[in-house]
Amino acid sequence: MATTPTEETATGDDLRASYGAIVSYHNNLVHMRFTVAGLFIAANGFLASGFFQTTSSTLPWFDPPVLGIVLAILCWLIELRTYQLLENLEYRGLSLEAKLRIETQYGFFSLMRSQKIGPRLLVFRKRFPTNKFIRYVVSHSFGLGLLYGIVTIFWMSALLAH
Repeated sequence: MATTPTEETATGDDLRASYGAIVSYHNNLVHMRFTVAGLFIAANGFLASGFFQTTSSTLPWFDPPVLGIVLAILCWLIELRTYQLLENLEYRGLSLEAKLRIETQYGFFSLMRSQKIGPRLLVFRKRFPTNKFIRYVVSHSFGLGLLYGIVTIFWMSALLAH
């Protein structure tokens, strides 16, 4: 005859399953944000090649810049939402790490929150300090926001310069 798990064991199993799902969802979101950025770059390359062609087109000249601006705004909004989801997952993950009594040095979300080794330029051995400003500037979120912002400025300049 099979025994049923105690409430404490079931709760622990449920917490571990939830923690695993949250880590998996976090990783999928990180993967998605870079997929979106890669597709964004490819789409803008396509738009720029059409915009700078010297042959005549049946489309108005302002279509590629307008599409580029709209695409940048949409991808930036997706990035904002993704960042919000990542923050919520971090909060929930840290809470589960505490309930599961996972030591700070071993928790996934504890590691994401507190990076012991600071960023460095890839060709140099010297590392940047790990203060809040450096962590902000040398982050994926800052880089992606910069990418979307610069491309938006590029397309706005193209509209104004024509």
